[in-house]
Amino acid sequence: QHWPIVRDIDHGCGFLHRLDAPCSGLVAVAKTYEAYYDLWLQLNAGEMVRDYVVLCHGKVPHDCFQIDARVHWVVGTKTASEVQSYGKPATSRLKVLAHIRREHSGETASEILSLVALRIRTGRRHQIRIHMAHIGHPLVCDGKYADQETFHGDREWCQRTFLHRYHLEFSGIEGRKVKVTAALPPDLKAALQNLVPMDKASSAALHSWLAEEEQLLPSWEACEALATSAAKNLLSGSWDLSTFSAIIETKKK
Repeated sequence: QHWPIVRDIDHGCGFLHRLDAPCSGLVAVAKTYEAYYDLWLQLNAGEMVRDYVVLCHGKVPHDCFQIDARVHWVVGTKTASEVQSYGKPATSRLKVLAHIRREHSGETASEILSLVALRIRTGRRHQIRIHMAHIGHPLVCDGKYADQETFHGDREWCQRTFLHRYHLEFSGIEGRKVKVTAALPPDLKAALQNLVPMDKASSAALHSWLAEEEQLLPSWEACEALATSAAKNLLSGSWDLSTFSAIIETKKK
C-alpha cells in the first residue's frame, strides 16, 4: 500500500538492475516512482557507481587497467553473451589487487589466481564475466564462460561464481550522495582463506578483503593495483628481486 511500485511488473517492481543468479552483492531498488526514474536516469547516464571484486584464473598482468570489447546478446534468450564487433559498446575498468596461489595436494602444480577490482560504466549482460573470459582469465566457478573441466575443478573449493558487487554510489532525491558497501559473504571469504598470497602487496590486499566490517573495505580510489604497490616498495627500499623484475616487465609492455 505504501509503495505501489513494488507490485508493478512493468517497472521491474522497483529494481533498477540485476545480479546474475550465482553472484552476490548490492542491488538498487526504488520504493517510489520518482526515485525509480531518477535512479534510472543516473544508471543510463553512467552516473551510478558500481564496483565489483572478482577472483579469476591466471596471472592478470599488473598493467591491465581497462577492457574495451563490444558485447552482443540475443535479447530474451538464455544464450551466453559474446564479444562481437557488432555488439554494444562495453567498458570495464580494473585493478589487479593480488596474485594468489592455490596449492594442490600430491604432485599437481599449484594454480595461480588473481583478485581483481572492477568498475563498470556500461552494464551489458554478463559484461564482467565475458570480458574477463575474453582476455583469457575466466572467473572462478563460472559454469557459462569457463570450460567445463575448469568449472568442475573450481566447485571442489568454491561453490559459486566468485563475483561480488561490493559498492554502490548514487545521488538521492534531495541531491546528497549515497554510498553503500557490502563485505564479502562467508562462502567467498571461505574460498579466499585457503589461498596463499604470492607477495607482500597481495597479502595486504587479501587481508583487507577478508575483513569482517564493510567500512574496512577499500574504495575504488583507495584500491592499489599491484604495479603501484610494487613501485612504492621500490622507492621505499622494501623490495626484492621478483618485485623489481615485475616493474621492469610492466614498463616493457
